[in-house]
Amino acid sequence: MRISGVGIEQLVQLAHAVVELDVRSGNASRPFCFGLVGTLGAGKTRLCQEIAQAWGIDSAEVTSPTFTLLKSYAIASRGDPPTTARQLHHLDLYRVGDEDELWELGLDELWEAPGTWTLVEWADRFADCMPADMIWIRIEVADDSIAGNLSHGGDGAPQPLRTIELHSTDPLRQAWLQDLGSRLGEIGFSGTFERC
Repeated sequence: MRISGVGIEQLVQLAHAVVELDVRSGNASRPFCFGLVGTLGAGKTRLCQEIAQAWGIDSAEVTSPTFTLLKSYAIASRGDPPTTARQLHHLDLYRVGDEDELWELGLDELWEAPGTWTLVEWADRFADCMPADMIWIRIEVADDSIAGNLSHGGDGAPQPLRTIELHSTDPLRQAWLQDLGSRLGEIGFSGTFERC
């Protein structure tokens, strides 16, 4: 799926649609792992903050774990019946030197635990180590020199628009992405998206 014209409002809509889709599915035991790819300043951490907020986590607490490498947050129970206790893990692999250091983080335990969500910034640095059912999210900043290629953040400051591509090689995740496209249509997503 490719989404263009993504400003702050659309990031918020996307994050809420992703979380709502999980809550509506009623399958709280299924772990999810998202690999976020993009240049510095593309919006990887901002999308992680919006996903955390959609889960009821104070987005001000969610900062890039560039130096700590990993931060974990409790996800509040949601739905009817309420979901069991869950965790959101946020990783940043930018400063990880090699695969040995990567595995010392205990990643396989993180992304295999029932009901966990793992958001991995700079996942492409170790793409071969990521789980086979990873949902990849590539964020590209549009060239802001093109007229009209800006949105405005909560503080009113101009923000460049982004293009986001979501894909997975896993058939179950591909079906999930199709459901996400349907959910975006249902909520009146204000960006432009096309299913690939």
